[in-house]
Amino acid sequence: MTTAVENPDPAAFTWRQVCADAMASLKTLDLPDDLQVPSLPTSLTEFMDASSKDDYDVKKLGRIVEHDPGMTVDLLKCVNVAAHGANQPVKTPTDALVRLGVPKARNYLLAAGLRGATLAHESRLMNHRNFWNESIRRALFAQQAAKNLRVDVDLGFIGGLLQDFLLPVLTNKYDDKYIQFLKEAAPEGVPLTQWEQETFGWDHAAAGAYMAHKWNMPDDLLCAILLHHRMDLPLQAANEELFTLFPVTLAALLPDQLCQENHGVRKLITADSRSKIIQLDQLCASVDGELESITEGHDAPLCLTPIIQQAREAAAVA
Repeated sequence: MTTAVENPDPAAFTWRQVCADAMASLKTLDLPDDLQVPSLPTSLTEFMDASSKDDYDVKKLGRIVEHDPGMTVDLLKCVNVAAHGANQPVKTPTDALVRLGVPKARNYLLAAGLRGATLAHESRLMNHRNFWNESIRRALFAQQAAKNLRVDVDLGFIGGLLQDFLLPVLTNKYDDKYIQFLKEAAPEGVPLTQWEQETFGWDHAAAGAYMAHKWNMPDDLLCAILLHHRMDLPLQAANEELFTLFPVTLAALLPDQLCQENHGVRKLITADSRSKIIQLDQLCASVDGELESITEGHDAPLCLTPIIQQAREAAAVA
């Protein structure tokens, strides 16, 4: 089964219509009923819902955070690290939201919540600490790419963060099949989504979007999850709003433990050579630095800069 999403009519474009068309193609998705999907804390879900409204109240958002000690610690830690040169440390969630700005705080809290939910579950196949590092690296990469391309940086960050959120669950449920992919299909350069379609009749992007739809996630984020391996759509679409997904599709090319895109780095370099506005070298250096800061020296994240350099050198020799 392939996702029936074509280039929308720019004159009639809305994220809701794109989602409606996509969900219509996913109605027959045959997912098992017993998937153990990691759940985010109730307080975080409440914060995400409240902060997504145009008329949100910062004080009310602060009270939501205050009711969750873990969220409070995460937020205060983030804002005080970011403002290490300030004379007075921030002491309340409301002041932290004002200092950081709600969009940035929302991104940070979602990243922290996803990390906690991911690490709380065991896996027979994936290293969950590595998975979190890969997810936050994609989020930072898509965010910086969106900034360079002057499109929605918040959608880039959250779309990069959540694009693969269902993979730990799927690889745990079907570990024998995904091991087969790693042994046989990945070395042959077969993309993970192609193999999933041939094996299950659906892929992790469609399954993730299906779950996101059930959880009433925003339409543009649902599309980011669904289409993160469809770089052809934002590149070919006449509608500028659909192009905001391009940074998310770029982030999907980054290397990961499941070898989703065997030639992903090569494709990144090609995209960069065709559009210098991506600024791949600067982008990778920025992501490497931010990820090192976030992990505080733990879980030694994989640096992108040497990977890009090695790929360029290999291409020059070939």
